Amino acid sequence: MNDEIEPILIGNTDDLEVGSVENFEFEEVNYAIYRLDSGFFATQGSCNCDESALLSEANIEGEELECASCNNTYSIVSGDATSNPELPGIKIYDIFEEDDQIFLNI
Repeated sequence: MNDEIEPILIGNTDDLEVGSVENFEFEEVNYAIYRLDSGFFATQGSCNCDESALLSEANIEGEELECASCNNTYSIVSGDATSNPELPGIKIYDIFEEDDQIFLNI
């Protein structure tokens, strides 16, 4: 988290259904915003694979995502690669709820 940048309002908590992921763009950078049974999460917007596939197009199963292009899987919570621990993980970001709104810290 960067203490010099104010949290970014993403939207209302009811804008995202449980088990879904949406792309969110801020200052020309894509982020993937997830709503899981365990809460809201945010990661980098594109996979590390050669295709740089948007993670908003990933398949979500529990707390893991599977890239639609390379089929590698990652933990949405930790960012760790789960299909191959030798792969670099994906970056995660701090996200929080306040007054039925979702905020992202970058």
